[in-house]
Amino acid sequence: MRKLNKFVQSGVGQCLLVLVMLCALTTTAWADLESGMEDLQSKILSISTPLAIIFLIIAAWQKALGNSAFFFAALIGTVIMFAAPQIVEFISVSFGG
Repeated sequence: MRKLNKFVQSGVGQCLLVLVMLCALTTTAWADLESGMEDLQSKILSISTPLAIIFLIIAAWQKALGNSAFFFAALIGTVIMFAAPQIVEFISVSFGG
């Protein structure tokens, strides 16, 4: 018992204990986490859609006035915002995830 207590108090033992607990929690709560993330993603997308439209209108106005850097930054930001799920899926498939 003393050796087990000493092992648990060591850095390696604590790391192993955290890893085991993380694996146990991950398997039981993965479905809840995934549905919660999908719900959060849809809420963020519904909020950001009108904001992105307004932002692109302002960026186009800036482009008309000659500030093209603001326009390209807004365009790249909008593409990243709305294509983020597809970009993440593409990267994970590309690297075998």
